[in-house]
Order: sequence, then structure tokens, then C-alpha cells
Amino acid sequence: MAPKIQPNPQKAATILAWFHKTAQAHSVKDLEKTLPQVGAISGMHVKDYLQALADDNKIRVEKIGSGNWYWSFPSDEKKAKDAALEKAQDEFDRVNATVMELQAKVDEAGAARADDEDVLTETGGDRKTLIAKHTELAKELEKLRTELAAYSEQDPVEVEKKAAETQKARDEAEKFTDQIYSMEGWIKTQCAGDKEAITNVLKMLYDDEYDEEDGGLREL
Repeated sequence: MAPKIQPNPQKAATILAWFHKTAQAHSVKDLEKTLPQVGAISGMHVKDYLQALADDNKIRVEKIGSGNWYWSFPSDEKKAKDAALEKAQDEFDRVNATVMELQAKVDEAGAARADDEDVLTETGGDRKTLIAKHTELAKELEKLRTELAAYSEQDPVEVEKKAAETQKARDEAEKFTDQIYSMEGWIKTQCAGDKEAITNVLKMLYDDEYDEEDGGLREL
């Protein structure tokens, strides 16, 4: 069941830190008495915060006897963060390999001065995939930034580590975007400055990610 309200990220982080500090399971009845003071929230919203934290896998919940019990240990949070970052890193590695492979094809086609239409037909599908990946990675970065903000009141050493990993992910995403812009420049060169032809090709490749104002791919 989704929470009835959108929990405040900072208050949710405060409640999560309290769970880590207590390092024990709590009944709903006890939490309804304690969490309003801990997180400065209304008693009516306690279950909404618990549901949101459980949905995000921040806390664990099990039915014991006639009611639910909630708990979360720091090690559980760290494992979840590490798994999310590892997954993001794997995705970046896969995309980077795809970019390198496609760039090699483009360079080879340029050296051989292959027919423009044939080159677009041969590599167009891969480029569309890259544009989709660009959007997906931008969303993943935003999610990591949000999680990092919610994590800010916890272990400073861990926060610094997460900040460095998030910045690394952004740097790799920007490098990936530079590769796309490089291919965009190559297309403009091949179209010999024909603005209409360039616009049509870029719109076909970028689809919803085409920026009418800038005449190219949307920025991250």
C-alpha cells in the first residue's frame, strides 16, 4: 500500500537514523508514541513514514503475533547502498563499451568515406539505443543524488564516500554525453551544413530527447 502523504526526506532520514541507533525491533504501538517526537511529525503520519521507508527497503517489517514489527540496522542500509551503486557502475561500464564500439564504427566509416545514407542506416538503431541510455542514466544519477541527500544525517565518512561515487558516476555520464555530441558533429559535417537535413536526422535519432531550442540532445 502506498503512503497517503509524501514523507519529508530529512524527517525520514532522522527516523531511519533513530532506528539504526536503537538497533532493535519496535511494534507499531510503540512507534506511534515515539516517532512523533523523534521525527517532529504528526502521530497520524507515523504509518505513512513507516510505509515509505519499508517501500524503499530502508527498514524491514515482519508480522509477529498480531501486529507488525519494524527495525533497521546500519549494515542493512550500507548493503543496500553498495548494491545500488554497484548496479549503476555496471550500467555505466556497459554503456561506455557500447559508445566505444559505436565510435569505432563511425571513425571507420568516416575514413572510408562511406555513403552517408548507408552509414545512418547501419548505425541508426545503435544511436537510438544510446539516446535511451542517456535518459535512463540521467534518471539514475538523480535518484542517487536524492538518496545521498536523505543519507546526509548519518555517518560522515559514509556520506563522503557516497558523494565521491556519485560524482564519479556523473563524470562518466558527461563523458558518455560528449561521445554523443562528437557523433552529432560528425553528422553535421557529413550533411555539409544543410540545416534542414541535420535537423531531420537529429530529430530521428534523438526522438523525445531532441531539444528544439538548442537544436540537439537535451543536457543532463
